[in-house]
Amino acid sequence: METISAPRPSARVRAVDLAKCFAIFFVLLIHAGSDVLRYAPVGSIHWLSGLFWGSISRSAVPLFLLCSGALLLDRERPISARHIWRRNIPHMVMALFFWAAAYKAIGSLTSGNLTADALLGALRNWLLWQHEGHLYYLPIILLVYAALPLTRTFTAHADTKMVRYFLVFWAASGVLLPSLRALGLLQAFGGIVQQWALPMAWSAIGCTVLGDALRRRPCSVRCAVWMFAGGFLLCFAGTWLCSARAGELKTPFLEGFSPGPCLMAAGMFSLCEALAPRLNARLNTAAERLSRASFCIYLVHIAVLRLLNGIGLRPGWHPLLTVPALAVLCGAGSYLLYLPLSRIPWVRRWLI
Repeated sequence: METISAPRPSARVRAVDLAKCFAIFFVLLIHAGSDVLRYAPVGSIHWLSGLFWGSISRSAVPLFLLCSGALLLDRERPISARHIWRRNIPHMVMALFFWAAAYKAIGSLTSGNLTADALLGALRNWLLWQHEGHLYYLPIILLVYAALPLTRTFTAHADTKMVRYFLVFWAASGVLLPSLRALGLLQAFGGIVQQWALPMAWSAIGCTVLGDALRRRPCSVRCAVWMFAGGFLLCFAGTWLCSARAGELKTPFLEGFSPGPCLMAAGMFSLCEALAPRLNARLNTAAERLSRASFCIYLVHIAVLRLLNGIGLRPGWHPLLTVPALAVLCGAGSYLLYLPLSRIPWVRRWLI
């Protein structure tokens, strides 16, 4: 997915390329299996299969943000506020509104609802940032970009203890407290206490600082495995328990900046740091190509998935097998769209 580029060419960071490959596959898994979680009976084999893939893939967005932090907060990659506001932010705004318009147009054409009122309503929603659901990442990354001069200044001058303090504060106010509030565990508190939890978009800034910290001081492989496993168990068991009690799907433990997904993202990023140096040249090249395509795949994959669903390709008889198969097929179709789009200079620069 999109990350800030330095104003001059720089060497690829192999661990980040590999992590972005996992992150985009996780995105595909989430959406390929979303209908199983929504419509299968809670606790059924189909539902548990969908929950398995839905849980293991929930680190997608925080993992992308860790990758962004590892690159854009790198002291060796100089970048100015002028570059951010003249290149990165316009890129993101243009991509957001172009693809939002494309999805609005596809929706209007496929529904056949082309009345004046419907078209005016679609235009109004487009102008008011009421866009396709998965595009929510783009306004978040806009905020991350706007804060970049501040976060770069902080990470460039903060010592290890100060970075650790920042991460503890972020984990408490941007990860733990929002999750407790979503679970209804802060309702008894009065006054301003319920407002201590950071909104999700602001929590994303902390993810970038964590990405920079993990890039500088990677966790051990054993610690990374335990973080990923622990995060998965939080997502899977927490969602199963809450949903079983309610008799319907409850998602606080699956939210992108809740403890489980953040733990899995930190674990996966650290694993990629350990694995990337061991890959041969061919695998490194493949990871680099998929990493470069990841932002475009993110933008177009919902349209590809709907096309596949429309011709009858759904996670049907056994989601444990069909969800990843559908995700791979959707990713392949999205990559095929990326290939011609990436050959158009203006499109490559501003829209993907």
